Order: sequence, then C-alpha cells, then structure tokens
Amino acid sequence: MRDAPDVRVLVPVAVLEGQVIPDQLIHLLSETTVVLLAYHEIPEQTAPEQAREQFEPKAREELDELVSVFESAGATVETRLVFTHDMDQTTERIATEAECDAVLLSNPAPTIDRVIVPIKEAINLETITKVAAAVGKRGDVELTLFHAVEDDGAVPDGEALLDEVANDLAVLGVNREHVSRVVVVAQNPLQALIEGADDHDVVVMGEEKPTLRGRLFGETSDRVAEQTVAPVLVVRRPLDPEPDDAGGTDDSE
Repeated sequence: MRDAPDVRVLVPVAVLEGQVIPDQLIHLLSETTVVLLAYHEIPEQTAPEQAREQFEPKAREELDELVSVFESAGATVETRLVFTHDMDQTTERIATEAECDAVLLSNPAPTIDRVIVPIKEAINLETITKVAAAVGKRGDVELTLFHAVEDDGAVPDGEALLDEVANDLAVLGVNREHVSRVVVVAQNPLQALIEGADDHDVVVMGEEKPTLRGRLFGETSDRVAEQTVAPVLVVRRPLDPEPDDAGGTDDSE
C-alpha cells in the first residue's frame, strides 16, 4: 500500500443564499483538500467591484464559519470569494487555477454509506481512482464500481476493468472488503447508472467532453445529480489546450 496522492475538490457554495453543505458530505471530504468557492451571482448591469463593496463583509463571515466546520472535520481548506455574472465560467476557471481534481455538485445527503463509481473504459481512470480512494478510505463507506456494456460478450472485459480499478484502490489504502463490482448489460448506460445509483448516497463520476447533446439536454453529471437527487463528485477530465479568454465576466480573490 502506498500513500494516496493529495486530492483537491472544488466545493461551490452560494454563500449569501443560505446554502448548506450537509455534515455527512463534509465528513466524506475530510481526507481531501477542499477549495471552498464562495460565490454570489450578480445581475449583468452590476459591477463586481460594486457587489464586493456591498456584500463582502457578510460573505466573508459566512465563509469563515464554513471553513471552521471543514477544518474541524480534518480537511485542509483553501478559499476563493467571487462575485460573478457567469457561475459556470467562474467554476471552470477557479477549478483550473486551483488545480482541482473534482467539483462537487451538492445535494442533500442525510447519510453517506454507499458511493457508486461509474467506470467508462479507461477514460481518466487514474484521477477517478484517486478521488474514489480519497472518499473510500473511510471505514464507514462502501464503494460500488459500476460499468455498463452493450452485450453479454463484453461482460468479461468489463469485469477485468473493474478488477483493475479495485486493485488500484487497494494500493491506495481502500479495504478490498468495502469494494464491490457491478457490470450491467444496457443499451442506455445513463439510465442504467441512474437506476444503479438509487440505493447509493453519492456518485463519483468522470467529466465528459462537451457535446451538442450536452448543451441541449444538460451535461451527464448534471442529469445524474438531478435524477438521483444525490451529491455528485465530478472528476475533471484533462483540459484541451485552448486560447486564453481575456473577456472574463467574474471578479475573484
């Protein structure tokens, strides 16, 4: 067994809207470095500097309280406070700048006993395994490795893939007895995942490349979060090189 690498998780919080991060989620992330992204979305006509002058004292008070809660649970905490016109753009930018491995899509989590980890071939497998290990090292969490295939003939390859992931998790300190494997035959992998997640409390899944379908119907991780009503840890994919966008619409520090 080797020491697990540091895992960095971006946790966006609508800091002035009373958003609460459930205690069970805070406990789940206590083995990670949490980057708290305290944000407040502002109207297009409002300058970020104006919003900062008006709202920053209250926002910082709320952020400091949240930092204390995460630190009390054992997490290492970094913070960002932003007043933004475009939260999606801000989240992506901060996640990149802070070198985060995953982004939390928060949902209510009264208990967290079982975590499902969908594995899709070898796409971003190393980072997904690293994040799953960070939450799965806790002795009170069961991990389910999930893989969907199109026909029965692909089941053995799917089982071999999950065996590989389970072995890597064990190397990173996850108890083998707390890891199960499920390979299903399904023509609709997303629906199969949503059904498989019904009796799980959290989903850890890889981010997919942007597609036209995603823009029209919502990204897969968002759809999973909406339909399962469970927190989702979205493991970020390696970024494609892109030219810098100098026309940002947010303000942060």
